[in-house]
Amino acid sequence: MNQSPQSCLTVDIRKHYDALSGFYQLLWGPHIHHGYWEDDESPAEAQVKLIEHLAARLQIARDHRVLDIGSGLGGSACWLAKTFDCSVLGLTLSPVQVQAARKRAADEDVNDRVSFTEHDANRLDLLPETFDRIWIIECSEHIHDKQTFFGDCARLLRPGGRLGLCAWLRGDTEDPDHDGLVREVCEATLCPSLLTMDEQVAMLKRAGFDDIVADNATSNVLPTWERCNRLVSSPLAQMFLHTKGRKLRRFVNSFKLIEKGYREGAMAYGMITAAIC
Repeated sequence: MNQSPQSCLTVDIRKHYDALSGFYQLLWGPHIHHGYWEDDESPAEAQVKLIEHLAARLQIARDHRVLDIGSGLGGSACWLAKTFDCSVLGLTLSPVQVQAARKRAADEDVNDRVSFTEHDANRLDLLPETFDRIWIIECSEHIHDKQTFFGDCARLLRPGGRLGLCAWLRGDTEDPDHDGLVREVCEATLCPSLLTMDEQVAMLKRAGFDDIVADNATSNVLPTWERCNRLVSSPLAQMFLHTKGRKLRRFVNSFKLIEKGYREGAMAYGMITAAIC
């Protein structure tokens, strides 16, 4: 039986993270997400600052149960448990990431409060009203039906629960060149689509969220790609990439497009929080 385009992309995303989690960690460390620069922070400090900002907006408390969708190598989940003494369930498509995240939780002595499981976020078939907070950093871009996804997030939150989202976005410009750039980035990074900020906010409202605070953090996260492009341009990195497959080279080549997209307004980065009644 032929697989649907959605199923094929999901398989590709799983293979991508299974194969490249080590490469991600080499570039970005355990958090494998953008940094948030306000001054002269190191990349590691900037990555923690991004999650500090999101956590502060979510007002996470000790008795909260947090769902981390797209938990990667476990960086956020372990940090949340250590910082707030809350409990966290992390979901990722990648069994390689599950094993790495479980090891990290054990190494950081938080495996009594943190667990990880392999789960496709396109199908959030978890018990309703199970969580106080939902944490999503750079995962929703991979979701096919984003409206259904955010509806599922609303269903999983207890009354008064809150969602925190950091996401790559499409810019508001109407420029064919920008459309082409975003399309090329999406193809290289396995994203079915990117939303504009207005589209993202409207989608959350339709899903039942209110008290939405949406900030454009593009200028704060842009140094992530300046640093990444310097790293992958080094002779050692180029020698490493030369030995790898076409998909990895295409993925790394998209870094320059992402930096250009942020600079020119073709792309943006949003930090968004929302509440469920």
